[in-house]
Amino acid sequence: MKLISTKTATCILLLMVWMLSSPALGCSSDGSECRNCILDRFKYDCPPCVPILRCMSRCLWGGSARAKCIKKCDCNSGYPRLSDCKKCMSKCKCSCAQG
Repeated sequence: MKLISTKTATCILLLMVWMLSSPALGCSSDGSECRNCILDRFKYDCPPCVPILRCMSRCLWGGSARAKCIKKCDCNSGYPRLSDCKKCMSKCKCSCAQG
């Protein structure tokens, strides 16, 4: 399995911050926990979400509106959907909280 680049990981991290609109309070994070959590989720628990979240991060990073990116990247007829990926990645919420 190919590891994701630092730029892609950064874009995904920014996407996670966007997705996690209400950060958990009381969770400590030095940044590495968040990155490790995201990479572990992609590697073990959410591998089908990598292309969808990569698409979203590139789209948002490129300056497109959120609604346009959702339409472009969400596979409405397939699995996983963006909402499935959001649930899967929400396990990193505490690790990525900017408390």
